[in-house]
This record gives sequence, C-alpha cells and structure tokens, in this order.
Amino acid sequence: MTPEQARIIRRILRVNHSGEHGAVAIYKAQIKRAEKNYPDVLPWLKETLRHEVRHREAFLNAMPARNAKPCRALYVWRYGGALLGGLTALFGRLGVMVCTSAVERTVHRHLTEQIEFLNDVDHELAAIVEDVLQEEEQHLNDADTQHDPSSTMARVLSFIVASSTELLIYISTRGDSLKLRSAMRVHR
Repeated sequence: MTPEQARIIRRILRVNHSGEHGAVAIYKAQIKRAEKNYPDVLPWLKETLRHEVRHREAFLNAMPARNAKPCRALYVWRYGGALLGGLTALFGRLGVMVCTSAVERTVHRHLTEQIEFLNDVDHELAAIVEDVLQEEEQHLNDADTQHDPSSTMARVLSFIVASSTELLIYISTRGDSLKLRSAMRVHR
C-alpha cells in the first residue's frame, strides 16, 4: 500500500464514521416523533438505528490499525442529522421513509465507489464496507416499499434530503469528499 492509498483509507474511515454518526442522530430524532404520532413505525426505526450504531462502531474500531481518527466536526453530523431527522419526521411516515431512501441512495453511491478502491488495497476494510452496504441496501428497499417515490411531496423531500446529505459530507470533510472520489480513481 502506498502512502497516498493509506491516506485515502483514513479519509474513507473518517467520512464513513461521521456519516453513521449522522444516521444515528437522524433515527433518534425520528423515533422521538414516531413515539407520539405513528408508533407502528417504531420497530423498524429502532432496528434500523441498531444497524447504524453497529456500523458506526465498525468504522471506529477499524480506525486505530489504519492510523485514522474521527472527524473533528462530528457535531456537524450530530446536529445536522438531528435536524434532518426531526424535520422529515414532521411529514409523518412519508417523511421518515423518504429521508431513509434519499440518504441511503446517496450513501450507496459513496460506499460502492469505496469498495471498488478498497478491494485493491485493504480487503479487510472492503469486507466491512460491503457488510454495511448490504444493510444500507435493506434500509433503502424497506423505505422504498413504504412510500410512493413518484409523488410530488416525495420527490421534493427526497431532493432536499439528498442535497442536505451531500452538503453535510462536504462541510464535515471541508470539501475533501470531492477530492476523495477523484483520489480513489487515481490511486487504485
């Protein structure tokens, strides 16, 4: 592994851990609203939250062996995720499911690109990311079956959530997320 590849891996871990930190905040905020207004969604939300907590821990645990450290802007993810989760929860079940769909679609693209890079340089981390991707795909499938993505409200909300997710990634990495994508392609 080259020094540049090692640096890319540290960046991957930092952004993935941060994203899972944000996802935990999203689901916690949605659970608070669901407890009062639509409790039938609670079992799914709580199970999904457990997955996100496990994903966050997997990335955190992978950091020391790769000399990586958590993002210094975790508060951006915590507050941004809580705000996003709370606002989408105001739209009820639709908001919860559209939020999950939009976030998971964005995450899916990032994780797939990471796996392509990691398969050549860090098989252990590639396996961790693949495991996470499988559960994230299940979240996406579950959410997509519980709402009509073609409705105007779903399309508007999905655009806002996906854009917010990309913005959080950009802010917390200080623009590094765009450079990371290019670096992964170059240093495979």
